[in-house]
Formats: sequence, C-alpha cells, structure tokens
Amino acid sequence: MAPPFDQLLRQQRFIQDHPQWSICAHDVGSGFTAEKTEGHSCHVVAGLTLGRLLDRLEEIEAGQ
Repeated sequence: MAPPFDQLLRQQRFIQDHPQWSICAHDVGSGFTAEKTEGHSCHVVAGLTLGRLLDRLEEIEAGQ
C-alpha cells in the first residue's frame, strides 16, 4: 500500500532541502530506508513508515 499523498509531498520537500539524503521504498511502500553518505562513512535509517522515517530524519538534521 502506498503512503498517504501528504507524506509523499513531505518526502519531496525534505529531499529538496537535504539532497545529501536518499530515500528508498521497500515492499510497495510499507517500509522505507534513508541513506546519507559523508566522506568515508554512511548514515542509514531503515525499516520505518515514511512518516516516522521523515520525523527521524528531521530530528537528525536539527541536531547537526
């Protein structure tokens, strides 16, 4: 099942504001993974619904 339209718009805005992150859907949109590569390291957030993933990514970005 695809995520709600408002969450897809939120994802698009987040990626526009933070192009260093990539977000991929798994299992037809029931789970999502985000990845951010920084030099030789990689930050991965996985296995969440799109809304919860975006919440976590916003927390990470706010803390930096």
